[in-house]
Amino acid sequence: MKRRELIKAGVVAGVAGALTAQAQQAQANQPPILTRARNLIFFAYDGMGWEDYAIAQFYARRVLGKPMALERFLSTGINGLQNTNSLTSFVTESSAASNAWSTGVKTVNGGLAIHVDGRKLTPIFALAKQQGKAVGLVTTSTVTHATPAGFIVSNPDRNAEEQIAEQYLEFGAEVYLGGGQRFFDPAVRRDRKDLYAEYAAKGYAIARTPAEMEAANASKLLGVFSTSHVPYEVDRRFQNVNVPSLAAMTRKALPILAGKREGFVLQVESARIDHANHLNDAAAAMWDILAADEALEVVMNFVDQNPDTLLIIGSDHVCGAPALYGAGSVYRAGSVGIDLLKNEKGSIEFMLGRLGSQPTVEGVTELYRSVKGTALSPEQAQAVVAAITQRVFLPDTVVRGIQPANTLSWVMRQTDAAQVNRPNIGWNSGQHTAGPTLFGVYGRGVNSARIGLIDNTFNFTLMTRALGIRFQNPVMSEQEALEVLRSRAEVPWNHPDDTLALA
Repeated sequence: MKRRELIKAGVVAGVAGALTAQAQQAQANQPPILTRARNLIFFAYDGMGWEDYAIAQFYARRVLGKPMALERFLSTGINGLQNTNSLTSFVTESSAASNAWSTGVKTVNGGLAIHVDGRKLTPIFALAKQQGKAVGLVTTSTVTHATPAGFIVSNPDRNAEEQIAEQYLEFGAEVYLGGGQRFFDPAVRRDRKDLYAEYAAKGYAIARTPAEMEAANASKLLGVFSTSHVPYEVDRRFQNVNVPSLAAMTRKALPILAGKREGFVLQVESARIDHANHLNDAAAAMWDILAADEALEVVMNFVDQNPDTLLIIGSDHVCGAPALYGAGSVYRAGSVGIDLLKNEKGSIEFMLGRLGSQPTVEGVTELYRSVKGTALSPEQAQAVVAAITQRVFLPDTVVRGIQPANTLSWVMRQTDAAQVNRPNIGWNSGQHTAGPTLFGVYGRGVNSARIGLIDNTFNFTLMTRALGIRFQNPVMSEQEALEVLRSRAEVPWNHPDDTLALA
């Protein structure tokens, strides 16, 4: 059978389309979860799976001595699962997942609120702004990253973040908080535009530090707190990195938005769970989930005090598929790995910054001792040196990974099944996976309903219902999308498209 016939027959990715059709049919029979809401908050966990949640939950209970706010959400709100596939792939990346949430239709991986043939889609927050609502984006990624951007702007390239920063200015949301100074700073931007000055001219307070954020009292706020993504919570907490927590950014955003008479919409994204899982960094992922939980508690308290507010939470995809696995005789040592995470005081990203381009075995050994609480053998330390200086990576079976970070994780793996002396957490990969993810709705106006399994596009239906919006974005078929990709010679026939490393 020829390639064109494969496309026409729908063999290449037809199963994904059938899965979507089944989910859409099921969700068509769902009862309305609520009638109307004045305010809407969408809380996004980027790259988080159920095993990630389990590890953080056990740590919170076992080490911190308290349950998570997410446990309260799951026990009192309405929740279920959502399928995450994009239009032409079982495995989505963040822009296609954001598009599904924000526009209600499936798209090809890589663009923001746009079909692969160039047809622009209208995101939910743009529709809300037309109602006069205030709009806010709070994230631990660059503020112009895929998940937040897909809720307000259209762009064929999710990586065009300098342009997206300009689109944000034109859009005029009341709050933008996250990382990404290089997309606003004239000293770093390729075109030398001073976007800080342009935002200030339109009434935005500009914040580059936590103190400046707290002191800001304007009705609009642009806060960018790092050159790239906001550093991991484990580094903020234990390495004294001077950036605001996700909870602090959320607390700052809410009163600014709540002052709007017509109400507001807000996306809060815990973005770096995904990045930590790409790097196979268990401590970084766990602490970012715990930081997200502090922000979720802020949001849930706001919802409890403001019954006209609806909260939706969801994870866009799983990443890395980490798992806490059983160890020791009849798994009696299975919990030890949770205790050992107490010894980790920094991220692999932080370590790579300290190691530089020419590390020594002695330097690697000391850094693992002080940051990860792990005693490496000389052979393991040498493997880290080789990964950085010679690009000799472990495990050698991983063709596509996030290197050399995956090697830094690999040398810490648990190798003794009888005696757990390192966190017994294993990884499937350094890439996204296809499993269904967390979904839930919370608020006083939420009616009793059974959710079960939905498609991620159903989030748009929920949000438009809540806001009283009637709108349908144009739908593109999987076959049409594949035809366009093939005409551009962009269909990866021989291997998956895994060019988006930290998506």
